[in-house]
Amino acid sequence: MKEGTLKYGGYVLFALAVLLFFAWLRMPSETVRSLVMYALSKNQAEVQIRFDSAQFAFPFGIMLTGFSAQRQEGRGWRIDAETLTAHPSFSSLATGHLALRIQAATMGGRIDGEIAFRNRFAASGPLQAQLRFDSINTADCAWLAGVLGRQVWGRVDGQIRFSGLPQQWTAGSGHLEILLINGRVPFQAPLFGLDEMTFTRIEGNMDLENGTLKVTRFQLAGENIQGAFQGNVHLEGDVSLSRLALRGDVNLPAAGSDRFAVEVAGTVASPVVKPI
Repeated sequence: MKEGTLKYGGYVLFALAVLLFFAWLRMPSETVRSLVMYALSKNQAEVQIRFDSAQFAFPFGIMLTGFSAQRQEGRGWRIDAETLTAHPSFSSLATGHLALRIQAATMGGRIDGEIAFRNRFAASGPLQAQLRFDSINTADCAWLAGVLGRQVWGRVDGQIRFSGLPQQWTAGSGHLEILLINGRVPFQAPLFGLDEMTFTRIEGNMDLENGTLKVTRFQLAGENIQGAFQGNVHLEGDVSLSRLALRGDVNLPAAGSDRFAVEVAGTVASPVVKPI
């Protein structure tokens, strides 16, 4: 009797799964869009989300086209993606936690990884994110030019880990690794007789903790300037106003092989570089 109950119970569950699967496949895109917007409205991360359309992505996923995300007040970071696909992690769902695997085609490159919410049965509150980005064209990052106070050209790869509340990200913890290749950065005023820095490679490792971004490694190699730096960035909600406290050694190939020490102060948007 027990075996028969289990057997027919399994058939019922299987039939329900098949029914839900085909109902999902046939769901109109506007219905999918409405469901996505409802879920996003439950998130209190003070993030403004827009997208042109939403549709099914096999299996049990969502693909958004014309996607954009930015802070609600419209300042600071912004991400635009031609497409963004999200799939739930069923192993996390089994424990009552929502986790999404995402892939995005954006800014000439790709971002992929996982975002997991720490609160049970919630799509808001503290989260943990681990994302990788490849071949991102910095010239397509309009918000980056706003933060730095100048346009940056190049291609960037890297990865980021973050744990905390998105609306209070400076109080969170995390780690960032970046590699920027074959680009240039103009200076706001001539520096060491140069109007801009052209580089073949910039590498950086940074850790976020207690409102401070600790720069453990920042190296640049270029045609007209080379250097290595360490120090701290004291973060503000507006990243462009974050205060720099870095020291390093610089070499100007055109002036010979000697290196000299410098300190970098000021803000992210208006750095001040002085020999020491």
